[in-house]
Amino acid sequence: MRWSPRLVAAFALLALVAAAGCRKQAAPPEGAILVVVDALRADRLGCYGYHRRPTSPHIDALAADSTRFVHAISSTPWTLPSMATLFTSLYPTVHGATLGSNTTQWLVDHAHFRPVTVLDPSRTTLAEVLQAHGFDTGGFVQGSYPAPDFGLAQGFERYDANLHPGIRFQIEALLDWLDHERPHRFFAYLHTAEVHSPYTPPAPNPLWSVDSPDPAVREMARALDEERARYRDFEFDADYAGWLDGSWDSQRAINKGRPVTPREVEHLGALYDRGIAYTDYWIGQLVDGLRRRGLYDRTVVVVTADHGDELLDHGRVEHGRTHFEEVMHVPLVIRVPDEGAGRVVEQQVGLIDLTPTLLDLLGVPSDLPFEGRSLVPLIEGKSLREVAILGEASLTSGLKALRTNRWKFIRGGQEGRQLYDLAGDPEERTNVCAMLTDTCAALDRRLQDMETTLTSAAQQSALPAPPPAEVGAKMREHLRRLGYAD
Repeated sequence: MRWSPRLVAAFALLALVAAAGCRKQAAPPEGAILVVVDALRADRLGCYGYHRRPTSPHIDALAADSTRFVHAISSTPWTLPSMATLFTSLYPTVHGATLGSNTTQWLVDHAHFRPVTVLDPSRTTLAEVLQAHGFDTGGFVQGSYPAPDFGLAQGFERYDANLHPGIRFQIEALLDWLDHERPHRFFAYLHTAEVHSPYTPPAPNPLWSVDSPDPAVREMARALDEERARYRDFEFDADYAGWLDGSWDSQRAINKGRPVTPREVEHLGALYDRGIAYTDYWIGQLVDGLRRRGLYDRTVVVVTADHGDELLDHGRVEHGRTHFEEVMHVPLVIRVPDEGAGRVVEQQVGLIDLTPTLLDLLGVPSDLPFEGRSLVPLIEGKSLREVAILGEASLTSGLKALRTNRWKFIRGGQEGRQLYDLAGDPEERTNVCAMLTDTCAALDRRLQDMETTLTSAAQQSALPAPPPAEVGAKMREHLRRLGYAD
């Protein structure tokens, strides 16, 4: 897309454009693998201080060999705008992929499904930049919003979306792709359906039967049985015998007001942790696969999440409607060959920084006016100026947030203005806006300034006019429940 000088200047005023150019290195890594674990909270991993259950031994081992960012922040609490921000280094206001679609229809009536918003082709993605510089690009994804319907496949030569259930088959496909293509330089994107709701193992499917006459179907059925058994290996609360089973129905019952006891809250967390441990096992298999192929020391490996999950920390389950830490704070581990092993970065960073960082690490130039910046100086043990991270595109209409290393300011929703001292109140239990009026007002003004600049940027790079939408009664009711229609 074309960017005006005025737009570039606007981003410079925000101090969000990367200050450093591409790294000057003799031999950049040959490739990069981006692993996005859907709905993974940072605070449920051992390397982030979680020791109640052994959820993440393989991610922890990778983190010990990588740079771990303590305060990595997603700008949005659900997948589509989060991944669009990650891939474009643009805030949702500018990239435009901000409204939820009827994912139930996407599942059951895909032929008639039409998304409400997508990442428009006019927005340039990380994969497109790398492809233009000769990289082979492959995506291996699960879930609705990572599907091509929503525009996230831009720039990928191969994009396997929802071909088979479960992270095992995505990792096997990714490694097979590397074996078959033997790319000189490559970028792979792996997006898991775990640990997203429902917190259950892969369900049996009559399409995959061990009695099928097709040997390929029989093999897949056998593998799925194996994965269901493996999932049970990570059972953390086998003694629970109540109604809460981690299914969609049980979680929707909670959000509709069904009371839960402390025992049920504990079980919900155990189910979530089970999914992490299962996913962690396969991330370990991916790392081992790279080592066996001699690629581990020639490849940048990133493990992160698009957002977290609520787990009743503020009264709800799932995600999408708030900007509290349980959905904004995500893990970020970046393993760079021969650089930053064991480094821990306390400074706040954002998923919005990942595209300029990966381009920098891979030695690929770009003159796109990113709103994020390269984190390579931090990986090298240097410093960067502190910047705030904007939170927007929540499914609660009008809700915005601004996060610094010390403060979380939230505006909108039923609570109005909220201010939390993340140093003294990391669980965000006490709104101190009324007590610290000057701090609250200053962050509100700072948020307004960012909104004004981003609105101007969005106007300068206006999206193409969409075709007229045909909104039926069911879609209208779905949007009304999400707060986007009367």
